[in-house]
Amino acid sequence: MFEAITNKFVPEQRDSSKYYRNKIGIFQGWVSASVNLLLFLFKLFIGLITGAVSLIADAIHTLSDVITSLIVIWGFNQAKKPADVRHPYGHGRAEYIATLIISILLCVAGIEFIETAIDRIQNPILIKSDLWMVIVLGLTIIIKEITARYAKFLSSKIASGLLHADAWHHRTDAISSFLVMIALIAGNYGYPSIDGWVGLFVALILIYTGFDIARDSIDDLIGTPPDPSELENIREVVIGVPGSLGVHDISVHSYGNEKFVSVHAEINAKKTAAEAHDISEEIESRLKKTMGVEPTVHLDPVYPNNPMVKEIKHLLTKKYNNDNRITDFHDVRVVNTENHRVILFGINVSLELNRKEIILYQDELTNYLKENFNNYEINIKISQPHQF
Repeated sequence: MFEAITNKFVPEQRDSSKYYRNKIGIFQGWVSASVNLLLFLFKLFIGLITGAVSLIADAIHTLSDVITSLIVIWGFNQAKKPADVRHPYGHGRAEYIATLIISILLCVAGIEFIETAIDRIQNPILIKSDLWMVIVLGLTIIIKEITARYAKFLSSKIASGLLHADAWHHRTDAISSFLVMIALIAGNYGYPSIDGWVGLFVALILIYTGFDIARDSIDDLIGTPPDPSELENIREVVIGVPGSLGVHDISVHSYGNEKFVSVHAEINAKKTAAEAHDISEEIESRLKKTMGVEPTVHLDPVYPNNPMVKEIKHLLTKKYNNDNRITDFHDVRVVNTENHRVILFGINVSLELNRKEIILYQDELTNYLKENFNNYEINIKISQPHQF
């Protein structure tokens, strides 16, 4: 059903994936704003009639959802702006900023209602509600849950943290409305203090949800590691190019729906400069076409058929297979001249290791290779934590 509704109002047609993504986000924003505005009016009307602070708090929660929906629309409108002189990587991270604004509004609304709810607990007022009021509130819960599920469906469809946050905003509103409905029914049976306690609980839900969403948006702004499946897809694309012998030190930088990827690809050192260039161009072309990213390729020349290189790789593989501190090794090279005898290679280490542990491990690995290559200097390059 959700798929049919989406295709009806936002058909894919000839739009690019990025443009379609923004259209989906803006469409969901307007759907949410319309639903929330209608439900706010219903809840506020009933809340003013009954005088239930929990219901008025819930109405304000729904009003905050209207503002949230407008922020969703703003975020996607900003994200679709092209890159400019001041923002060469585009405006994709406006989504994260919009998500952070939503979380702040949730926390502020929750804090505002804590004082009111505590006052109602200390000074309870008997609230009477008619059956039709409870029924209308029940219908708003159903509508809110459907809206939350639709937002969740669209967030999965376009991989948007902003729509995911919006979906949870709808769901917390549905939960708080359910609690308010219980408070209204309890008031009819002579339990006036329930209204204040439910109002307090709704306020705490608002604050908790705000902090939870803020944490995710701040993580996105600071930078989070790429999904393992995404890294595996990048590896498969690079290795699939003829002439590419290996890939390592993958970096992924996300700016909303824009992604910039850099990779180190190993090629046979005997390739000519022209051949090496063709390989890098093919890797960039396939990454852009397959994954829709902006790629940068660094080529590392290696000697895969060198007997000593093979022996070093064998020893490193034995160490690598039995040691979870190292996640990968690469760029194994040997300098064997009259004046220099050096074994060079790079490794990726576990993110759980601190700087001291990395240095100790580097020394341990050096001593391990020295057992077989005592006359060689061991030069180990440690990849940065953001490289995989």
